[in-house]
Amino acid sequence: MLHVIDNYYAQTNNYGYSVLRDIGKQNPKTGEQTYITLGYVGTIKEVLELVKKEIVHNHIKENNMELAQALGYIREQTDRILKAMVGIDI
Repeated sequence: MLHVIDNYYAQTNNYGYSVLRDIGKQNPKTGEQTYITLGYVGTIKEVLELVKKEIVHNHIKENNMELAQALGYIREQTDRILKAMVGIDI
């Protein structure tokens, strides 16, 4: 499993990747971490795009803001994810 950033992960599957978010809980029966599947994508680039969309969506859902503020946040998250992926050819 690939740790993307924060609590976001990519798990390989037969056709690409499952994009997952760790919800911070463990399965009481197995003790394994519990993840929510955000979607299925074919490339690492699509993984990054989906993670960015999810982060931005959650931030906008939780906060009232002007469009300029939302665009600034989108730029910040894009830069943050790109910095985390420095040196990786996608």
